[in-house]
Amino acid sequence: MKILVIIEACLAGVGRHVTELCRGLVGRGHAVHLIYSPSRIDALFQRGLADFRELPIKVTPLPMTRSPHPRDVFDGLTIRRYIKANGAFDVIHGHSSKGGALARLSGIGLPGVRVYTPHALFTMNPELKPLPRWVFARIEQFLDRLSDGIILVSEDEYRHALEVGLSKRKLFVVPNGIDLSVTQTASLPPQDRDLSQTAVRIGCVARFVPQKALDHLLNAFALVATKFPGASLVMVGNGPLEADLHATAERLGIQQRVSWPGPVDGAEAMKGFDIFALTSRYESFPYVLLEAMAAAIPVVMTQVGGAGSMIVDGVNGRVVPVARPDLVAQALTTLLENPELRRRMGEESRKRVSEFSLERTLDKTLDVYEALLSRRPMR
Repeated sequence: MKILVIIEACLAGVGRHVTELCRGLVGRGHAVHLIYSPSRIDALFQRGLADFRELPIKVTPLPMTRSPHPRDVFDGLTIRRYIKANGAFDVIHGHSSKGGALARLSGIGLPGVRVYTPHALFTMNPELKPLPRWVFARIEQFLDRLSDGIILVSEDEYRHALEVGLSKRKLFVVPNGIDLSVTQTASLPPQDRDLSQTAVRIGCVARFVPQKALDHLLNAFALVATKFPGASLVMVGNGPLEADLHATAERLGIQQRVSWPGPVDGAEAMKGFDIFALTSRYESFPYVLLEAMAAAIPVVMTQVGGAGSMIVDGVNGRVVPVARPDLVAQALTTLLENPELRRRMGEESRKRVSEFSLERTLDKTLDVYEALLSRRPMR
């Protein structure tokens, strides 16, 4: 197959997904072109681009805006000219909101199926006001008409897509996956961890943005810090809310118990954690949960994408409602008090993560492409 991938948000899980998808598709013998925006890009995506120089992937930068903008018309026409000059493509696959919109609009009337992976529909944000939610839902419904298929990365996102009114026939669930041979080798086996109550590290790897609700995690840690003087919190990442989060930790009196190592590779960071915590307002299917599972770490998380499929409450972690730092604190307390429970849940995580390999993600993505191509009439 000849595949064009389009992405604007070249960072975090979206960027990782795209670089691994492109690399995997080429490894399976497919021809891959990538149009990406250099406007929002992180070090992981840049490393992926550097790797692509050694691979038969045709890479084209196209600066794009994050929000809707009159420039989108120019970008869409540029992509359309690219498709005509380099086509015909079998698949035009856009990632995240802007990449998905441009992929579907620029491919109107051209050969190839148009595929969209939202990586968390914007309307999943529980704090979105009613009017913006209605507007964005209508936009998704309009663009749905231009889609041949929409790939959701979790059952939670699939259910939300149905609620928004997207066509069920076009929806496919393909969970994210990781390279287990690399991730599990890089992580410490559970028996090498200090499972005592004296020095337990609660870790989080996330962008410092409102979606992740990291202030809730700080508040939860403040509730348990006095009872567990040996516990510490490790906040891995960076972002626009960094100063606010430092100020929150200072106000709560826990700044000396919180470390801020900056951006660190997720699998590498897991080596230093005994418990992983994720307090997001909404998610699709975060890679950090898979990395925590591969490292045999129990997880405390909110009821967002990944809860129930990756993390099962009471089995390999604890799942609590969104925006309840008090319940996050209770879940942390249970794990902090019980080293044996942490060990058992960590072992269960390591067993379950085998269901989420990168190879399986590639298999299922190609299955979607082939299914959509089979629906198209012969030209």
